[in-house]
Amino acid sequence: MRRLLPSAFLFAAVMVTPAGAGAQDAPPTAPPGQVETELVFEREVFQYPAFTRANPFRPLLSSDAGGPRFEDLRLSGIIYSETASHSVAIFNTSAITVAEDRTLSAVLGDSYAVKVGQTVGNITVVEITLESVVVDVEEFGITDRRTMRPLNLLGGNQ
Repeated sequence: MRRLLPSAFLFAAVMVTPAGAGAQDAPPTAPPGQVETELVFEREVFQYPAFTRANPFRPLLSSDAGGPRFEDLRLSGIIYSETASHSVAIFNTSAITVAEDRTLSAVLGDSYAVKVGQTVGNITVVEITLESVVVDVEEFGITDRRTMRPLNLLGGNQ
């Protein structure tokens, strides 16, 4: 009898509840004489002025930053002319390694002949003098001006 008692209450509750009580009511309509308001969705546009802060959606490296990086380039020679547009700086990515037994071996790389205003990798040549080359190095949107000198006999920049 105790097992049947909860079932009986549940059955009686279902039978007594009106059929429409569980149904959802229709949405209310606007009274006559009132005009319905139309919703308009507008897209918000964001702009990031360059003089205050960097655009966070712009890539850190520009898409044309292919090629060797400043750290990989060596200034191997300068062809100097008194006419600045005729001077040429010769960069390469070659290196000389010294083994533990003091033998030298060359690692061959690419060579680049660059004039003032031209770009190789992340550097742009600004000025070519008889003894050095001034370059602008761009890393992560920041430009740093550096001076490079030709390689000395030991394979490093002077």
